[in-house]
Amino acid sequence: MEVTKRSYSSSANLGPGYDILSLAHMAFFDSVTVKKTGKAGIKIISDSTPQDPENNSAGLGVSKVMEDMGINEGLEIKITKGVPIGLGLGSSGASSSAAVKAVNELLELNMTPDEMVYYSMYGEIAACGSAHPDNVSSGIYGGLTLISSASPVRVRKIKINYDMKLLLIIPESSIKKKTQQARSMVPDKISMADHVLHASRISTMLYGFMKGDRDAIREGMMDDIVERSRESLFPFYRDIRNKAIDGNAISTCVSGAGPSVLIFTDENTKIDEILSNARKIMDSYNLRYDIRETTILEDYND
Repeated sequence: MEVTKRSYSSSANLGPGYDILSLAHMAFFDSVTVKKTGKAGIKIISDSTPQDPENNSAGLGVSKVMEDMGINEGLEIKITKGVPIGLGLGSSGASSSAAVKAVNELLELNMTPDEMVYYSMYGEIAACGSAHPDNVSSGIYGGLTLISSASPVRVRKIKINYDMKLLLIIPESSIKKKTQQARSMVPDKISMADHVLHASRISTMLYGFMKGDRDAIREGMMDDIVERSRESLFPFYRDIRNKAIDGNAISTCVSGAGPSVLIFTDENTKIDEILSNARKIMDSYNLRYDIRETTILEDYND
């Protein structure tokens, strides 16, 4: 018997929501198949991720499940990567959450969604050295997720009451240990004034999503703390953001730790103008890139 599960790409942070918010979308997906082998231990089959379970996001998350639950089954985990690695699209989180979902069903563990988020986030240690639940929460719940507590893990799913679509500007970039580097650039301390402004922005943005208030989404989705601190990793971002706003995008943010850029659009957005300007900007930096038009993944139905 084997079980296959998918988890889709995601964009964490959404401007002011560092390590708190994540949004699942349908641009890419990972597929993970888990089956029993009759031999002790975990075997990884993948042509693009580490074969050692302790260095593989899917393997490490499943290892934690087995350790905590005293499971001695031998498992084979086959990973078919679709989410690009190292581009801020939740690649490691997709593999880990898909694997945990598959193991949960295969072994009839009956874990709650928050328990699956808890184990999935351990897979992130293999990718970036820390267990953070934002991207994996999207891989379990779909839609827009809010991490209300990381210990114990508690996730709130926020219903978006506004009809929007997404554009992703995806540079072909390979920065060694990019996520670790990006996290190290975030300031340890901020002023009280910055804290108040940041809290106002995230509250305004969430109000906009829940109430369907376009102006509130745009007003709130700004970040002068995390995005600013990392801007040297994606120097093209500010130009793309400005041109997107000029083209009446709802708003724009860095996707996760970057370098991909996420643009929110609706029927009033001048999409062709934004795409033309984005291409010119990326070309001016002599960067190869991909552009994806996609939609929000509202829910997982399997």
